[in-house]
Amino acid sequence: MIRKIKPDLVLYLAEEALKNKYSEQELEIREIMEIQKDCRDYIIGNTRKIYARMMKIEVTRIMVEVVYQSLTKEEQKFVEMKYKKNQQIVAISLALHVSVAQLMIWQKNILEKIAAFMLYKLSVEDVFERKKVISMVKLLSRIMEFANRYDPKHEFITKGWVTAITDRHEKYEKLLSKIDETLSEEKNEVRKEVIAKKIENPNETMGTLEKMCNIDKSTVSRYLSQFSEEIKKYIE
Repeated sequence: MIRKIKPDLVLYLAEEALKNKYSEQELEIREIMEIQKDCRDYIIGNTRKIYARMMKIEVTRIMVEVVYQSLTKEEQKFVEMKYKKNQQIVAISLALHVSVAQLMIWQKNILEKIAAFMLYKLSVEDVFERKKVISMVKLLSRIMEFANRYDPKHEFITKGWVTAITDRHEKYEKLLSKIDETLSEEKNEVRKEVIAKKIENPNETMGTLEKMCNIDKSTVSRYLSQFSEEIKKYIE
């Protein structure tokens, strides 16, 4: 099974990963990743362990970046001020004209999103985040490739974990297919239009979607909830 970690520890690891996004070693890490890419076809013996560690660094970096890109512009600015510029919450509150309490909620939500992604898990809200789903499918494919090609005896990744990852990869591929199918359908129904607009604009509010589709908020909410229920089987 995919490992379970205490919630507090998961959030700590998520915050450390977010801090690393802006660390002085970021450029060095990117260079290491390029070297790793060049050497993938020549991995033998004990170098597999080195490659596994490098892959873990790369996957974590990608996960943080994917979640960061999915945030609103305001949340991205908060992350930069908090983790890149190391500004205090009170100073950020004054600069962004957002209460300290609200910023603390943002921070917790952002860390929880990163933590979930680091556990290779998508949420119900992510069904409208096509880019996140694509990235998750690619990351799971990368891990499966490593397990099959470089770790056939399960020295680094347990057999149970590989099975869980494979099952999740299959479900997320089906989820992505469903999302793409929805986007490619003729928008001759209001329900389809609402769902497509939400997928195309995942951070938009109900109010904005209401104006985009020219219907009331309750109808927008109902259609989105119905779609979430339909594809919940792919993320459970």
